[in-house]
Amino acid sequence: MKTDGMNYFAGLDIGGTHGRLRCCAVDGTELGTFQSDGCSINTDDPEKSRLRCRKLVLPALWSMGLSPDACAGICVAASGVDSPSLEKQMRGFFEEMGFSPQVLQVMNDCEIFLHLSDGVSLALISGTGSICFGRNEQGYVVRTGGWNHIVSDEGSGFDMGLKVLKATADAIDERIPSSLLTEMVIQESGISDLETWNDFINKHLFEKSAIAKFALTGYQAASLGDETALSIHRICADALYGLVADTLRKLEFAKYEKQKQADLWLWGSLLVKNHILREMLIDKLAESYQEVRVGIPECSALDVAVRIAAKRAEKG
Repeated sequence: MKTDGMNYFAGLDIGGTHGRLRCCAVDGTELGTFQSDGCSINTDDPEKSRLRCRKLVLPALWSMGLSPDACAGICVAASGVDSPSLEKQMRGFFEEMGFSPQVLQVMNDCEIFLHLSDGVSLALISGTGSICFGRNEQGYVVRTGGWNHIVSDEGSGFDMGLKVLKATADAIDERIPSSLLTEMVIQESGISDLETWNDFINKHLFEKSAIAKFALTGYQAASLGDETALSIHRICADALYGLVADTLRKLEFAKYEKQKQADLWLWGSLLVKNHILREMLIDKLAESYQEVRVGIPECSALDVAVRIAAKRAEKG
């Protein structure tokens, strides 16, 4: 490991809602873990993303007496890093803080889970947004979805939350029967008329987390057997299945599936915490892809980022 002035390495997991940072001394001793607001660089204003990265990183380093130029390795797993130009922009945020380009690695927060498997590997995230990455044994990487919450992010917290709000609005408008879901959303939001709902949606359409939070209400209603909420879950499970199927197609997995297996790692708040959605997805995958082994990582995206940062530090 580097020792000449380089005294720590760091991993970051920057999601659409929360950002997390962990710093370790070069001998592997954990120095601290920190959390602040997250961002998605593909949909949030660039200046907002830049400031949120600084808000997460700089105060944490200062509290430990560390500086960016003393970092031996840093891996940033960030939501919305969907193109070389966005990767370059995110790298710029950290280089501006003082991190050396030589120790900095930036990737999408879903892609990072591909590092958990050696063979054919996929990673599906459904949190505030959604995206699927896949990698074959030759290291060729493809991605599906996750372009932004207006044209993509199907099966995500935003998608489910918006469907929950649409169903509530339809019930208030007497287009569909009112249900337990309707009652729970009105109680949660305090909004019971369409004009106020319209104002809420217009105000928060580009604040994904404000709408995504209603996915939890949908899950709670589905857990109590509400058919409207369960129907929304089925639609979202079908959408997530489509992300996986399209990723396997791009990898040409059908040519090799008789001889090979693939690991599919599920991550994000909806897939980890919403057992109804997860089980619907797994059941649907089992019907078509018996060769795909589905699991939830025992380590977090932050843990993997720290591992990659440690390897970068070891290279010197």
